[in-house]
Amino acid sequence: MKFRKLLLCMLAGIFLAGFANIYTYAAEEDQNIATTTDTTIEAAEVPSTEADTDKTAVTENTVTEEPKQEDTAKDTVADTVTEDKEAQTDKTAEADKTTETEKKTTKTTEKAAVKKSTAKAAKKTTAKATTKTAAKKTTEKKATVNYSKSDLRLLSALIYCEAGGESYNGKLAVGIVVMNRVRASAFPDSVKSVIYQKYQFGPVRNGALNKALSEYDSGKFTSSREKECIKAAKEALSGIKSITVSGKSKGFGSYLFFSGRLSGSTYKLGNHQFK
Repeated sequence: MKFRKLLLCMLAGIFLAGFANIYTYAAEEDQNIATTTDTTIEAAEVPSTEADTDKTAVTENTVTEEPKQEDTAKDTVADTVTEDKEAQTDKTAEADKTTETEKKTTKTTEKAAVKKSTAKAAKKTTAKATTKTAAKKTTEKKATVNYSKSDLRLLSALIYCEAGGESYNGKLAVGIVVMNRVRASAFPDSVKSVIYQKYQFGPVRNGALNKALSEYDSGKFTSSREKECIKAAKEALSGIKSITVSGKSKGFGSYLFFSGRLSGSTYKLGNHQFK
């Protein structure tokens, strides 16, 4: 009986000791599990935090970088716009300069064209005037009378007697008046008849004409005045009807009378009046 109690006590002690060890083991296991769980949780929480931190940093960097990129892009666009404006300004300035140059060139060309046109017009006017003068001279030459030596002799002597002391224009004017009478229906139609018509020329009546004719015939009609009289007689006989006074042409085709004192005269040349 005692042995059974002792055995039961031993079994109970072994059971209790084992139970205590089991309890202790379980507690340690629970503690280990809790520790492991806490460690796992901490480990899980730490990477998450770090990841969040990294994500936040990346986000911040991205956010930070994006404005920078946007600002850089804006600056680039602004620079590009500025450059385009400057280029456009330069182009506009160049265009204005080109336009001004073209305007100046156009004005210069227009001025040159005007000058050229003026010069051409002046040349044409001069050419026309020259042509008219040449035509007039040609007409006068065409109207040339085939005068004889006797006509030249008589007219030269009369001119010398009437205008020997006058200028060459004065001598030629007297010769033209004589030839105007030859062509006029109210007077004789020859040089000799006109010169010797009664009561017309004083040298015929006072003998001065005969004296001048004698000198002409004897070859003594050679002084400068007498040579001018011969020249004027030739031009008058050739049909010249105008004289040049002060650079201007004066028509004498209508004059039929001349004298030192002539009533109703319309033109005065030297000591003679004409009408």
